Amino acid sequence: MRSAPRSASAPWSATGRWACACAVVGALVALPRAASGQEFDLDGSIWSRFETRDIDGGAAESFSLMQTRLDVTATFSPLVGFFAQAQDVRFWGEETRTAGATANEFDFHQAYLTLGNRETPLRARIGRQEYEIGFGRLLGIPIWSAIGRAYDGVTATASLSNDARVELFGFQIREEESPASTSDEYLAGAWAEFGLGDTRTLHLFGLHDRDNADPRTARTTLGTEYVATSGPVFYRIEAAVQSGQVAGSDLTAASLLAGFARVGFAEGRGTVGLGLERYGGDATPGPGETAGFSDLFGRNHRFLGFADLFNDPRANTNGRGLTNLDLRGTWDLRDGLILRVDLHRFAVVDDDGLGDGHLADEIDVQVFGPLYDQLDVRAGASWVGGGDGGRALGTITGDQRFGYIMLSVGTWWS
Repeated sequence: MRSAPRSASAPWSATGRWACACAVVGALVALPRAASGQEFDLDGSIWSRFETRDIDGGAAESFSLMQTRLDVTATFSPLVGFFAQAQDVRFWGEETRTAGATANEFDFHQAYLTLGNRETPLRARIGRQEYEIGFGRLLGIPIWSAIGRAYDGVTATASLSNDARVELFGFQIREEESPASTSDEYLAGAWAEFGLGDTRTLHLFGLHDRDNADPRTARTTLGTEYVATSGPVFYRIEAAVQSGQVAGSDLTAASLLAGFARVGFAEGRGTVGLGLERYGGDATPGPGETAGFSDLFGRNHRFLGFADLFNDPRANTNGRGLTNLDLRGTWDLRDGLILRVDLHRFAVVDDDGLGDGHLADEIDVQVFGPLYDQLDVRAGASWVGGGDGGRALGTITGDQRFGYIMLSVGTWWS
């Protein structure tokens, strides 16, 4: 018997699928007819990364990873095409023998149909695809992950003007009818981007994620992002709130406030920046409540350090919330080869019962960019010093050291 009642999932599922179907039909009807013409493009990328990590009081580990991708882009007419991306991910030595060929992590990372193009007022993608909104904090493409992240579903984009667009998306994370799942899980929403002149951009977004497992999750996230440049100063501001239920409990104290500013010097060759992020939380939520803001499917490395202490601030702090003070500097060594140094100080928002809310300090040093023509490098080291609050929560068991070196061909780092 299925663990999730179908009566709980059917209405939302039917509504979401009808909405996606209507969006696709609408895009097809709105697209003008065009002359046919076929084009095929082949592309690909490969990277290899060595990592080593050592934790006081824990085991040390070292390994090498490799990701290989082959891309096919086909255009059957100016309005119809598809994209397919095959991917192999493996540890060096995973095969256990030189004649092995298990290919455990080989599949189609992306495969989708395209309708329309950048010149049409409507365009859509149907199938498995990478997707990102805004800065990628809540829904992003994790460039560090060897496997990456892709979604099964539909995205539709409507151009409002040269400087504004709206995107709708609906993704099926899990399907109850598949052999691997016993419940349905969805992610859907919309976001809009508005260019406010040459140096300012505003994002508005709304997301709803739902898991019909028992107990179920039905959570809504609303927020905004603003980014601007004024002379040598760049800054961004973010705000978001979450409401609903998580694993059957009412969500409370779930908010996000974040800001970052940097200034360039030496004719733009160097920058120095300061950021502060606050993920809301509560150490003692009421009966039937659960606390904390989750960054869902975000790009954690972009915001919360390369040592991977905080993959989900809500879970990693037991709902107490997280603050991150980030001091950052960069220097262009030569032709886009960048030296970057980050200093992070992590603490909980609500330290009730801990005595000390200090979670950890982290230093990240890395060099990244083109090493030679068509060959990129990313190398770095991180040190993490644990605080009393971090040890009490189990977020960190001891000081950590993390190092890596990566070479890539055909990979664009952002």
